[in-house]
Amino acid sequence: MNKVYLLDTNIVSEFSKENPNSNVIEFYEYRKDQCAISSITWQELVYGASRLPEGKRKNTIENFIQNLKQNIEIIPYDTFSAEICGNFTGVCEKKGRTLPYSDSQIAATAISNGMVLVTHNTADFAPIAETNYLKMEDWFEQ
Repeated sequence: MNKVYLLDTNIVSEFSKENPNSNVIEFYEYRKDQCAISSITWQELVYGASRLPEGKRKNTIENFIQNLKQNIEIIPYDTFSAEICGNFTGVCEKKGRTLPYSDSQIAATAISNGMVLVTHNTADFAPIAETNYLKMEDWFEQ
């Protein structure tokens, strides 16, 4: 089955919270077979876990991301995504808008794979959506 939804890091992070947003969990449960994450999101999760002090929370997060790795497809950031990213970051910079680096790569991965980006951070992605074919959903708000 083709993946439809590319989950941003802030969506995936909800899964590890003690009190996650119920809308996010409900939408994910209904669509989990259609969901994937980008290799950039994977990097952000590993980075975040590596920064935590040793202890129970770190162990919980590390177990969570290893379990996630086994249960969700990770879409690579490839040359097509890099080309798309390079083009829209250049266009946005000419307009005076500097884009967050990781967010740009995640958006380019969604665009290059024809996926809907699921994020709670729609404001950071808005300049990309204005000039490209980036479709977004915020499962916190639906």
